[in-house]
Amino acid sequence: MSNVKEILERASLDSMIACLLDEPEPVKGEIEISDNAIEDSYTEFIRELVQLYPGINKDDDELIDAIVRMAAIHEEIYFKAGLIVGSRIVHDLKEGEETLRL
Repeated sequence: MSNVKEILERASLDSMIACLLDEPEPVKGEIEISDNAIEDSYTEFIRELVQLYPGINKDDDELIDAIVRMAAIHEEIYFKAGLIVGSRIVHDLKEGEETLRL
């Protein structure tokens, strides 16, 4: 279920370059798209819960709070993973720069 370990293992400058080469055009509106996807995911998650468990109250504030708490934990973990990935990329860039200077 978790792919944080896989993300961290793949973190490298080579991976970033490969990603950029796969997407040569600038990604427009990525933040807005991401925000909308997050909002839609809550709605879809609640819809699926109601479908799986018809007796559930989709307007229950405690249920929504529990979902938000879980999402916040995931967000924090992926944010930290992003910092680690960024740090590794900076490290790789600095190593590459030093190699070029020699």
